[in-house]
Amino acid sequence: MYQLQIRKLAKEDIQDIVDYYDENASTFVTDRFLENLFTEFEYIKSKPKSFQVKYKNTRVRYLKSFSFGIHYRIKENSIIEILAILHTSRRPKTWKKR
Repeated sequence: MYQLQIRKLAKEDIQDIVDYYDENASTFVTDRFLENLFTEFEYIKSKPKSFQVKYKNTRVRYLKSFSFGIHYRIKENSIIEILAILHTSRRPKTWKKR
């Protein structure tokens, strides 16, 4: 099985999303988001190549209940690098500027 490496900026993306839901929704929504996110992380680890390559070996997996995509790439030695967690209304190439 593959291992995940989550880049610092992707961790900041997650924190920004959690902060937004805590301030504008409820802890229930925050918990559902995190549960959905971690479920998708596990799925990516089990079948990382099952998603279409979008740009320069990067792939995206969309959360089922939330409008976010997990942008990642597969590196050597069975490592999956999480590049960004972006809302679907944002430009998908936003992570390239990082």
